[in-house]
Amino acid sequence: MLRSLRLSLILPLLLIPAITSPASAALPPEARKELTLLQKELKTVAGLIRKQQIEEAESIIARADALLEELEIPEDERDRTYTTFMTALQKARYALPVSFEKEVAEVLKANCLRCHNEAQASGGLRIDSYAAIARGGRSGPSVFAGTASRSPMALKLILPDDTQRMPKNADKLKDQDILTIARWIDQGAPFDGDDENAPIGDSLVEKKPPVQVVMADGSESVSFSKDVAPWMVNLCINCHSGNNARGDYAFATFEQLLQGGPTGNTIVPGKPDESYIVDLVLRQDPLKMPAGQAQLKLSQAKALETWIREGAKFDGTDPKAPIRSIVPTAAEIEAARLAAMSDSDFADRRIQQAETLWKSVSPRTAGSSVTTANFHIYGSVPEDRLQQLGAMAEEHVATLTTRYGLPGGEKPWRGRLIIFITKDRFDYQEFNTVLNNRRTPRSVSGHSFINASFETAYIAMHDVGDQASADTLDSSTLLRSLISQSFVGRDGSTLPDWLQQGFGLLESGLDPASEFAKGIPVRARESFATLTDPSKLFSTGTFAPDEVGDAGYLLVRFLLSKGGPASFRTFVGELRATPNPQQALQKVYGQSAAQLAQAFAASGI
Repeated sequence: MLRSLRLSLILPLLLIPAITSPASAALPPEARKELTLLQKELKTVAGLIRKQQIEEAESIIARADALLEELEIPEDERDRTYTTFMTALQKARYALPVSFEKEVAEVLKANCLRCHNEAQASGGLRIDSYAAIARGGRSGPSVFAGTASRSPMALKLILPDDTQRMPKNADKLKDQDILTIARWIDQGAPFDGDDENAPIGDSLVEKKPPVQVVMADGSESVSFSKDVAPWMVNLCINCHSGNNARGDYAFATFEQLLQGGPTGNTIVPGKPDESYIVDLVLRQDPLKMPAGQAQLKLSQAKALETWIREGAKFDGTDPKAPIRSIVPTAAEIEAARLAAMSDSDFADRRIQQAETLWKSVSPRTAGSSVTTANFHIYGSVPEDRLQQLGAMAEEHVATLTTRYGLPGGEKPWRGRLIIFITKDRFDYQEFNTVLNNRRTPRSVSGHSFINASFETAYIAMHDVGDQASADTLDSSTLLRSLISQSFVGRDGSTLPDWLQQGFGLLESGLDPASEFAKGIPVRARESFATLTDPSKLFSTGTFAPDEVGDAGYLLVRFLLSKGGPASFRTFVGELRATPNPQQALQKVYGQSAAQLAQAFAASGI
């Protein structure tokens, strides 16, 4: 299969079909002699290229093209000598070095960049820089250097199915463009630019002289970071970034903003009347910018004019950094507001939040509450039951803290963790429906939720009672499991669902001899059996909500058997820093996700 694909990429676009019957007319002897002599020269092309004698190699190919044009060999005279010559010519052409910046970048920018850029990276794949191409996407590498037949970037260009072939919703690329990409990959996918992180083709762009950035001194009435950058990020940068920037004016950074477009006078510090951007947003009739969307407020356009008049100064930290990085998002603004709150105010806010969330989920069901050192328990069960479960919760978090520790003696959860406990299963299901917009499988009776800013942090569970079964946990074990999940994910990091739920079950005090524990491998076996890609075993979303707890229990237990608690803690730390299980596994355990998946299958755990 791969062999046929490789051939389909390399030669058939240009290769002359093999002769299956004798030509009806003989090739003239003098023509046969010339083709034979030049064919021998074509065989030396590969060696010349290895010696970096590119011009000589190109000269031989040019002479071959000229000879063909001169001979004008009729179709009925194209015998085996002719086809052998053509095969040698096409191989020689294929061997000529391909320039990434001059040739490959041109094809990618024209056909692929619109779907694989910083703003829209389909499949998690960006191709707006050589470094991004090398990183690949969510499915792995897009290019395997030296092997076009394994490289999705090449293979997806020749798929017969229009719905799967790339570019999506577009005509198939020209054969020559496909061949350019395949040749480049087979030659090792080399980079011939100046900076692998620069936009593709950047080394061929004429560079403008550096701009002089003047830092703000505090005397200005308009701040770039507060009064100008926010609306630029929202209204301008999407059109003026990347390789296909509108009007050839890209300004992802402050330096690029001052650099200006092709005319160079987009912003003239101190001179708004000479700054083209002021005309576009304030003076032209009709106003032309921002294009295709709501106009700036007059106050924003005036602020821009004043900022330029005051010298277009910069009040950020790094003019080379993306402008987006100096404009806080709504989530960052809220996180900063919460971080500035006192601990007592934050704790009061958490108690108010519990009541608000309960009413949004169960407006007709009255709730009562109990507050402990680390938890605010709110629910529809009797208060003495809340107190009983609250005591269990405090006992368990003390065990976790002793076992795993907390930096600097900090509390497990700032402002306490809310625990919602419902008497009826319907009320618990409403937490998933109303707050998370998802259904609740029958086997799921509780879940944990903590977001990155710690703005919201709660456990929701159905009080299933004190009697466990082969399919369900009792309430105390369920509660300990959810608290353990919340403990490992207490900073709001994006950890894999199998890790959090698996850790939760392992730390719940579940009796290994219980019917529920004995049933975990049996229930999980079907989940593992349907997995077609072993490398996805450790990814988020691999297992359904009603499968992930059992699968996670076995996976976490397996990792603990590989390196003990210390390696597992390091693995969790890596995931908190960079939520990429494949990279974290390789770094901590020294094996790829696929290798560990095979070891897991062989372990019988």
